[in-house]
Amino acid sequence: MPILGGTLAFARFHVAGGSPKRLDDRLLDRLREHRIGNRRGARGEEEVGWIGGRHLLDREFDIEKNVILDCLHFGMRIDASRVPPDVLHAYVQMELDSLLKDGSAEVNRPRRSAPDRDSAGDSSLDDAGDSTQRPRGRAFARLKKQAVDAARNRATQEIKDGRYRSMRQVPILWDTRNDTLFVGATTPAIIERLIPLFRETFDKRLEPVTAGGFAYHWAEKCGLSRRLESMQCPKFVEHPAGNGHIDVYWTARDPNSRDYLGNEFLLWLWYVLAEESDTIELADKSEASFVIVKQLAVECPWAESGKAVFSADGPASLPESRRAIQTGKLPRRAGLMLSRQGEQYEFTLQAETLNVSGGVLPKIESNGNPRATIEERIEQVRHLTQTIDLLYASYLTRRVSDQWPELFERMKAWLTSAPSPTPRSAPLRQDSPDVAAARDQAVVSNEQPDPVSL
Repeated sequence: MPILGGTLAFARFHVAGGSPKRLDDRLLDRLREHRIGNRRGARGEEEVGWIGGRHLLDREFDIEKNVILDCLHFGMRIDASRVPPDVLHAYVQMELDSLLKDGSAEVNRPRRSAPDRDSAGDSSLDDAGDSTQRPRGRAFARLKKQAVDAARNRATQEIKDGRYRSMRQVPILWDTRNDTLFVGATTPAIIERLIPLFRETFDKRLEPVTAGGFAYHWAEKCGLSRRLESMQCPKFVEHPAGNGHIDVYWTARDPNSRDYLGNEFLLWLWYVLAEESDTIELADKSEASFVIVKQLAVECPWAESGKAVFSADGPASLPESRRAIQTGKLPRRAGLMLSRQGEQYEFTLQAETLNVSGGVLPKIESNGNPRATIEERIEQVRHLTQTIDLLYASYLTRRVSDQWPELFERMKAWLTSAPSPTPRSAPLRQDSPDVAAARDQAVVSNEQPDPVSL
């Protein structure tokens, strides 16, 4: 599963109103009431419900299995039945052929003129050809409708018999200590099914932990809500047409959205890595070392020049990626290698949603106790999300401070300057050798200056 084992992937939600104080059997009864299979509607319709979390067909809930530390682990399953279009088309054709063969429709055969009959040759061949002639006009339309109805009835019956049924499971971890729900899927279609089911089951509202949503909660705790609300999207690169353009088109639908701060955050990390250091001091006095690895996706915020994805050991040091942001593109997704407090993680971070995918966590030493391994995995997930939050909060602190105009001008100057053959970077901490190796490999792979003039 992408939460308790294997490659990590999740979207985060804040549980509005807080989590339950006790993880007991009464809470599990709510899951049992809404588990998959309890409320089947019409046959063939989609059904969404909870599962036990061990595997796709696990419909049982108990304290020993589902309560781990102060977390509740379970799953959501989506069942759907849909006949493949090619199969339905084949059924229609088979029904139509059967109706034609049985002579269920009146065939209007056209009359032939005498010269035609005389020149036709063998009349037996003509009769054979006429016998296979299809009805035309309204007669054929009625016949086709009968075939379609029969094919649909056949498909409906097969769905009732359990054919063409697909099942998908989504792992879920409810961290009651931090009022956070980790969902092992990031696609909007999954989230649209999760939110109403969770509200119906627990009478709780889920709030997505996006870049803007996190910023609002952080500003409220710090007493900086007004500064955040009055914030304007900065123009690191001016649009050629002036100010008459949309600042960031993917957040323009909501004027109160601050999700573009996630794009600024990745751009700031890029700037810090290139111009200052690969280590940032965090609010809890710890330090985080990082490097951008494997992939970097950028897109034009004005919806004019499209998007680009750079795949390399060090994509941020490529001249092509540097030229892309010089034209105004903003980062939307980046691969990061992150080290803090002796723990190192590699993952891909989506800028606006803060979704994590492709996460590789430190290997857990097996001691023959599967329960202890799962508990250690949960602590790793918590530590990773805490590190991401602290790193993002470090940018927000600078963003709302009085020193922001100065930082903004330095970032603009960096964007307009020509890229150097090798990025400047302070030595990494000794507890992150893989980060240093990734950085060195990125530098070596880009030793040759780009021949294209900027």
